[in-house]
Amino acid sequence: MFEVTIPQSSDDWQAYYHLRWQVLRASWEQPRGSEQDDLEQESEHRFIKNKDGEVIAVARLHFNNSQQAQVRYMAVDDAHRGQHLGSRLLHELEKIAWNQDASELVLFARERALKFYQRHGYELKEKAHLAFGDVQHWKMVKQRPSEPGWFRHPDWTQVLQDTWRESIPISDKMGIKVETYTDWQFSVSADLDANVNVHNTMFAGSVYSMATLAGWGATYLALQESQLMGDIVLADAQIKYLKPINKEPRAQVDLTQCEGNVGDLTTQGKARYQVPVHIYDGDILVGEFTGRFVIVKSESD
Repeated sequence: MFEVTIPQSSDDWQAYYHLRWQVLRASWEQPRGSEQDDLEQESEHRFIKNKDGEVIAVARLHFNNSQQAQVRYMAVDDAHRGQHLGSRLLHELEKIAWNQDASELVLFARERALKFYQRHGYELKEKAHLAFGDVQHWKMVKQRPSEPGWFRHPDWTQVLQDTWRESIPISDKMGIKVETYTDWQFSVSADLDANVNVHNTMFAGSVYSMATLAGWGATYLALQESQLMGDIVLADAQIKYLKPINKEPRAQVDLTQCEGNVGDLTTQGKARYQVPVHIYDGDILVGEFTGRFVIVKSESD
């Protein structure tokens, strides 16, 4: 698992700025030092290293004013593209901005990155500056979502939350909420006080329901990603209760571990999707759930 951290040592900072220059400046014959500006000292810097300690992705955040933060210098080593490194960095910077009460984020994206940022809730506003004579940039803005963790397609996440509240009323009584949705992870949380048993721990049936909704939600979002619609039904499930929950109930899906092809819905009218769910009490693993969902074409399709 790649970890987003802060540069600390002199070597860290040298490697951090070198990658920034290499990806964003070197190809346009810009000199070393052009990858920095006057805001370095008052900015938030984040990077990702690989297992060999090499810096493979970098990004920066600064505030333009008390309400607006800006993402700059997002760079990923070419050899490590396709591993969600940019998403992990962007997610971390967004959390910093929202936790410091920013109401919006702004950035200036190169044309090849527009779809990446749009997937993460950024709206294309206008054509901006032309860098190095031929690299067009576009201004993009993201408004603070309803919840800080709603990172990827926050509009879909809001629809999912509303669907649960309106169609599965017990989910609202349980305090089930979408916690995060990123390229690599989907998670939900629950209100312990609304699900407590005689032992002052979370009722086993509530744990099962929370995990089921996490799996159902991951399946729903997989359909959205494929621009498909269908009725989702839990066909089979297995759960292991490892420890009781007595603090912070969470259910988390590693989206890269889901199995099945929702595209079968188009060709066969039915699809199967298997979702592994890890159940946590805070950061402690307390259970494992595997849900096997069947998706069938809606009658209205």
